[in-house]
Amino acid sequence: MSHGAYKIESGGFPLYDEKILPKVNAMRRALSLPASESVPIASKGDVLFTTAEEMNDEPSSCANCIFYNEGKSCSLIGERIKIRKFTYPREATADSKPVEYWPCCGMHYFGVPNTSAPTYKGTADPDYMGLIWINAAKPGQEHGGANCGGCNGGDDCDHYIVDGKEAKWDSPTGFCRVLQTNVACGDVCASWRDDDQLGWREAQKIIGGLNG
Repeated sequence: MSHGAYKIESGGFPLYDEKILPKVNAMRRALSLPASESVPIASKGDVLFTTAEEMNDEPSSCANCIFYNEGKSCSLIGERIKIRKFTYPREATADSKPVEYWPCCGMHYFGVPNTSAPTYKGTADPDYMGLIWINAAKPGQEHGGANCGGCNGGDDCDHYIVDGKEAKWDSPTGFCRVLQTNVACGDVCASWRDDDQLGWREAQKIIGGLNG
């Protein structure tokens, strides 16, 4: 806007020419548009959402991921991180019982792991990948790992809630606080969280102590 389009009157306020008022009003309307300060709701694509059907109704873990060099390592993370299921402690004590832990990360892709010589596609940061170990309901399960509601041997997500007194794993669907929508008990995504999960650094110490 040129200086010739308005003049300053006494008191410092601009006095606009009649021809320029529509432009001034348009600018005021643009600047007064409402702004949203609320937390954005993630989409299913944002969290790598996978349905129970795609998972063959199995919990998500390295044991059913195509990137897993079975019993050894992840082809996306590299050989420096030992990745395997373990039970800790091995024997029950007076104040604790054995817990089985299954490894998994946010890049899980359902399929058959590699049982041949290990192959590697990169050396991704395990923190970036979200690598964790997930406690199973009991040792010796056929399948363990993560899903939304903790069904079919999986561990439930803290973001998944159900109405009433019914247990999470007994409810076919529930509400996801991340996606703000209903999901199935056997679904899973990269936003899965649980207060009992074990970080990969702690898991490495335990695996090393178990002569792993």
